[in-house]
Amino acid sequence: MTRKKKAMPSHVASDKKTGGHDNEHCFADLIGGEVVGGKTDKTDVIDLEGNTYSVKGGEKWQIFLYARGRFVTNTEFQDIGNIANLIIDCIDAFPESRSDYLADRIPTKKRLQLPMRKLKDEICKPGIFPQLLSKAIFNGKEVHYFAALPKEVSDKDVPLSQKYFHVFSAEDVVDLFSTNLEIENTKARGRGQMDDQKIGFRYDNRRVGEIEIRTDSRGKYRRAFWRLDSTSMLKLLGSNLDAAIIKDRQISVYGSARDNF
Repeated sequence: MTRKKKAMPSHVASDKKTGGHDNEHCFADLIGGEVVGGKTDKTDVIDLEGNTYSVKGGEKWQIFLYARGRFVTNTEFQDIGNIANLIIDCIDAFPESRSDYLADRIPTKKRLQLPMRKLKDEICKPGIFPQLLSKAIFNGKEVHYFAALPKEVSDKDVPLSQKYFHVFSAEDVVDLFSTNLEIENTKARGRGQMDDQKIGFRYDNRRVGEIEIRTDSRGKYRRAFWRLDSTSMLKLLGSNLDAAIIKDRQISVYGSARDNF
């Protein structure tokens, strides 16, 4: 994927932190790019040709953590089948007060089951899952590439010389995730649990991610949360795409992303 060279946008940070261990800055250093400053949705780094990158590291990749209002007002989410309205229904199954939820969880869990089942069915409809992945990970056409750092070298204490990134095109990520991840409603595994409280994603016969409504803290209560296991997702991407290794930049580039490096 070759893109026309263009000037850096004004919102790009001008104070590049070359000595830092922040993963976005490390990746920007390796490709000769800049970390994006200010309020953006999904772009972390931009290169000299205007290509944009989402940078992920750690054990789990957070795909989104959004409050109810995001799904009410965002027209792109609203255009993905009935996804936005069903996520709103899942959020609305919870009382506005977290203390009310904690006082008696059972009524909320029962209310959540039907919209969570409907949400799973909606995601499984033809064409819906690729649209949802594209919007949730790349904000549609905003981000061109996905740069992933293995969890073993994601910590800020790991020096730049030991960090090695894996770069994929947005198109390849959406294609492989949408065709290889199995979608299900989670089932109760222990006492006090109930079926159909989350959307689960499976790969290689194991659970690798979920969409749920957060309840574990006051600040994140009633927020829709999507995360994926980083090791499993890197295995999925890397095993299905040819790679080109750029040793001097500590990068492996896969699939259609190789056209730009």
